[in-house]
Amino acid sequence: MRLSRRGLFGVALAALLALGALYELWIPGEIAWEPAQLGALTAERADGLVLQDARGGEVWASRGYGLYRSRAGGAFERVAAIKPRLGPAWAGYSRTFRDSQRYQELVEAMALDERTLLVFAGGDAYRVDTASGGTERVHTLRYFGPGRGRGLMPHGLTRDASGAIYYGEYATGAVGPDETIRVWRSRDAARTWEMAHEFAPGAVRHVHAVQWDPHGAALWVATGDRDAECRIGYSRDGGASFTWVGAGSQTFRAVSFLFTHEAVTWAMDSPRAVKRVVRWERASGALRESRAELPHPGYYAAARGGERGVITLAETSASLWLVERGEPRLVHEWAVTPDASRPHPAVRLLRPDAQTTEALLVNPLRTREREAAILRLSLESLAQEGVKPSHAQAAVRAHDAAR
Repeated sequence: MRLSRRGLFGVALAALLALGALYELWIPGEIAWEPAQLGALTAERADGLVLQDARGGEVWASRGYGLYRSRAGGAFERVAAIKPRLGPAWAGYSRTFRDSQRYQELVEAMALDERTLLVFAGGDAYRVDTASGGTERVHTLRYFGPGRGRGLMPHGLTRDASGAIYYGEYATGAVGPDETIRVWRSRDAARTWEMAHEFAPGAVRHVHAVQWDPHGAALWVATGDRDAECRIGYSRDGGASFTWVGAGSQTFRAVSFLFTHEAVTWAMDSPRAVKRVVRWERASGALRESRAELPHPGYYAAARGGERGVITLAETSASLWLVERGEPRLVHEWAVTPDASRPHPAVRLLRPDAQTTEALLVNPLRTREREAAILRLSLESLAQEGVKPSHAQAAVRAHDAAR
C-alpha cells in the first residue's frame, strides 16, 4: 500500500512526537563529576555536556535540548528542556542522530537570574523558567536552518554592564543582495528585541563575536570571513556607532576576544593565512602580533587574571593554549579526526561575561578523547605545570636566535 503525501507527513509527524516522548524518558537527570587526567594536569570531568554559562557559583550546560545546572561545584542536575517548534530541529532529540552528525551544540544559553534562562534553539529564542519548567518564545532568528545559518555563534552573545543583552547574526548560506546582517539588543531581560546595529548589504558575511569588555566598558564586535568582510571594533553607545580597530584583512578575522586591563587580544580565525595572536594595546591603540605563529585557527578566548588568558584552536585541531601578554604556549591538544564534510573540532570556553570560579572549564567537541565532556582544571596547576613545548615555541626561539 502506498501512502499519500499527506499520509507520509502524518507518519513522520507521529514518529517525531514519539521520539520527543522517548527523549523525555532516557535523558539522564544527573551527571556527576569524575576524576580525569589532562596530560600532566589533574582534572575532573562531566561527560556528555556542552558548556553554556556560569553565574554566582552556578555552571550551566546542555545535553541535546536538556538544560543542566551545577551548584557550588556539585553534580549537574537537569532543570529544564526546550521543545522547539515542530520541524527539522526535532531530529536533535535523537542522541544517535546527534552523534552521527557529530553535532552537540543544539542550544546557546545564558542565565538571566537564578531561575531564568535565555535559550536559543531551533531558530527561536526562549525565556525558560527553571522553577516551573515554563517556556516563552520571545524572538525568531532571521538566519537559521539549511542554507541559511546557525543563527548565532557561541561567543556572539553577551550582556553589558547595564544588563542589556546582545547577539550577532550568523548566516552561512547565500545572503540576498538586499539582505543585511544585524546585531540585536534586548533591554528588558530578553522579553523584547530591537536592532542595535545593521551592516549594509554585502558589507559582512556574518558576525563572529559580540562581547562586553568590562575593562573598557565597551561592546566589541568581530565579523568575517573574506578580507573585505573582516572587521573588529568597539561601541560605547550600545551599538549605534563603532570605532573600528581594523578591517580589510585576515588579521581582523576573529571569533572571540580576551579582555585584560592593558589590552584586547584575539587569535586569528584564518584557515589559509599565517595565524598569530593579535594584541591591541589600550593606552596607545597599537597592534602587536605574536612572534609565534599558530598552527590552526583560533576560536575561543577567556581572561584568567592579570595579562594572562587562554585561547583554543579548532578546525583541524582541538587544543588549549595559555597566552601571556600576547604570546601563546601550548597546554594540551586532543586527538581529532579531521573531516571536511562534518562540523569542525573545537574546544568551548565560557563567554567573557560569564562569572567563573577559580577553576578553568574547557569543553572539547568532536575529539577522539573526552568528546563533549566539561573538564574542570585548577588555575594553580594550569599555571605551574603541564605546559608543553610546541612548534610555536620553537618558532619563537628561532626568531630570537636570528635577531
